[in-house]
Amino acid sequence: MRKHVKIPALLAASALTLSLWFTSWVAPALAAVPVTAAAPVAAPLLVPSALTIAPQFAVAPALAVAPQLAKKPVPPRNPAKADVLVSKFYPLVPKTFVPKTSTISGTGVRLQTTTATAYRKLAAAAKKDGVSIKLTSGYRSYASQKQIVDQYTAWYGSAYALRIAAKPGTSEHQTGLSIDVGNYNRACALQDCFANTPVGKWMAKNAPKYGFVLRYPKGQESVTGVKYEPWHFRYVGPAQANAMVKKKSKTLEHYYGVASAPKPAPKPTTVTATTKTTTANVNLRQGATTGSAILMTVKKGTKVTLTGKKSGVWVQVKYGAKTGWMSSAYLR
Repeated sequence: MRKHVKIPALLAASALTLSLWFTSWVAPALAAVPVTAAAPVAAPLLVPSALTIAPQFAVAPALAVAPQLAKKPVPPRNPAKADVLVSKFYPLVPKTFVPKTSTISGTGVRLQTTTATAYRKLAAAAKKDGVSIKLTSGYRSYASQKQIVDQYTAWYGSAYALRIAAKPGTSEHQTGLSIDVGNYNRACALQDCFANTPVGKWMAKNAPKYGFVLRYPKGQESVTGVKYEPWHFRYVGPAQANAMVKKKSKTLEHYYGVASAPKPAPKPTTVTATTKTTTANVNLRQGATTGSAILMTVKKGTKVTLTGKKSGVWVQVKYGAKTGWMSSAYLR
């Protein structure tokens, strides 16, 4: 026997359903709308008819999800892994981190185990090409890095010291992932001109094949926090190193999307002109870098006149008919 539902019962059920919907969704949304004298809320909205509210308006605009703001990239921070980003802006965690290392025979230099294996392959390949690489530095402890910074600070002042050496707890050398290399004849050791030596050229061309990248390129000091070091290479693994080459990533910061806009180099500041005496045989250079051409070598005990210009540790001097730049570390 078919049952007949009366129309009033259907209307009552519908009204109950819409009433529950109104209580759960519409009322809270309306409550969130501020009521002002200029724009009062109309009374009929507060008591809606169950038969006049269309179902397509069941989602209140006030409940729409706000768009998510773009998040700043977070670079890898685990110092035990080859992809870690370490710099003055991204210090080590913990700052006294000590890696598991392996010693490179004949050097006394220690590196993280995977880095040591990669370096041995790199050095062997260079030797086949007739290039002998001298490994000059690898892992350095927190304490060792502090000694270096303290010494440079005594020589050059804190500002310049932190341009050429990382503050302890922010050095890549503490991870055991970085190497400093040179020529056995010490040609351009720790100088910009190292890039043009046999080892410097070979490393620039071949290092990525073995997982190493030039960490502090020319013109990127405002990004990396460290001046140009063509002798300092960082192990990131062959896959990432080759990806950086393919993407033309200038630095790890660029690769991870956290590079800041390069800042213009500071202009030389003016100081009071005076006379200084050289404390060693020192090169008079055309510019304020170790990569600049040498105009002449001035002997120890020679008096030179400062022009009043300086750039970091460099000062411009006049000696005879020549004007050039000298390191203030060799003047008193």
